[in-house]
Amino acid sequence: MLKPAILISLCLLFVVCSPWLVGEAFPITFSTNEDYDIVMYGTPEGLKEVEEDFKLVKELGLSRLRVSFSWINYQPEPGQFSNLDWLHQFVDLAQEYNITLMPYLCYTPYWAAKTGQWNDPPKNYDDWYNYVYKMASEFRDEIYYWEIWNEEDSKQWFSGTKEEFAKLVNVGSEAIRKANPEAKVILGGLTWGEQKDDFVEYIIENCPGAIDIVAVHCYAESWNPSYLEDSWRPGWSEFDSIARILENKAEGQPIWVNEIGYPTVNGRTEQDQASYIRRAVSTILASEKVSLISWYEIKDLEQDNPIGVIGDYFNYHLGLTDSKRNKKLGFYTYQNIIALLNEKELDYLETVSYQAREEDQNSYSSLRIYVHPFQRVDDKHIILFAWLYGPAEEVFIDIELPGIINSISEYSFKGEESSYNNFNQSQMKNVQLVRDKPRLFEIILNDNYTE
Repeated sequence: MLKPAILISLCLLFVVCSPWLVGEAFPITFSTNEDYDIVMYGTPEGLKEVEEDFKLVKELGLSRLRVSFSWINYQPEPGQFSNLDWLHQFVDLAQEYNITLMPYLCYTPYWAAKTGQWNDPPKNYDDWYNYVYKMASEFRDEIYYWEIWNEEDSKQWFSGTKEEFAKLVNVGSEAIRKANPEAKVILGGLTWGEQKDDFVEYIIENCPGAIDIVAVHCYAESWNPSYLEDSWRPGWSEFDSIARILENKAEGQPIWVNEIGYPTVNGRTEQDQASYIRRAVSTILASEKVSLISWYEIKDLEQDNPIGVIGDYFNYHLGLTDSKRNKKLGFYTYQNIIALLNEKELDYLETVSYQAREEDQNSYSSLRIYVHPFQRVDDKHIILFAWLYGPAEEVFIDIELPGIINSISEYSFKGEESSYNNFNQSQMKNVQLVRDKPRLFEIILNDNYTE
């Protein structure tokens, strides 16, 4: 399948694509994450704090939230379940706000753990079955998505072997399906590493019929030193190999990116985070393989929170707001994208051609320019992301669109809309691209245009 070029060189300065050439439409849903440990939230006052987060979820324009249902929190001692009254109140509150919860089940209490550690596999898989069955049956009428573990392909999060994790999946999936045959089972989100493909293949081969959705996490440019742009090029993305495994060896299950984040710390600004959100969303969507994207997380963590975090200080600064819920710029950037794309069917248009102005072409042997256009199936509006990766700091390009332009709106990182009037017929003229600062346009073509 053709894709718009991202590398412009002296020998390829103009990219020509067939008008109205599109791939298959694909759905996209957005979500966010927040964890609610009983130590911090398991009181009536804690539930009020939860409600403030739920208000932010709705203000973002979302109806889905990924959370943890920690085995440690709800069965801290053998033979008894704890804190379920609070958890029912939590789930009921989510329903009041029309929020679909997507819990991940994870982390072993000391009494059940193989070596007494929270990231161990269980000593007795019957204990795991009983916990998963209890959760899925307790909330049979409220929760229909259950994720098994979290980042299990990293020893930091799961100390066992692949064989032990496959057993965890098979037993957990059996418990979920027994408790609620209508529920979907999600493979715990995998880390953004080369090993994830092999891990998916192993689980698919050894857990037949157990998984309905495969989840991946993306922290490129945070813990992972790779750049987002390196995860996509024409005809290839980080998700293609997983998709092939699922198509060839399973049932073509959906792929979710159910954690993606970027910390505002260590010299990384709110502007950097907002830029990352646009770059990440458009790059992931350009793969045409992902049907859910979920930002981690709603708010920063308090530095003095009683349970701390696993990992380094980046974990405290991934929120769309600070710890007091003061909104960062990225909150508005994500909110704007949600308003434009959430719960839409999209076509990735193979239709865009663009040309850098002559002086920019002559100054650089290569320019890495990204233009990702998505057409909403329902109203045919084109949502177009464009930016410069390098090596220049600034270029100007003309963008050719697949029809006569009626109007163009541009959105600031804060989601403010303005008119973009520098166009003629089917061409956006002299579009300025500044390095690592993606621009976002909504384009309406003339309905009367015919090829």
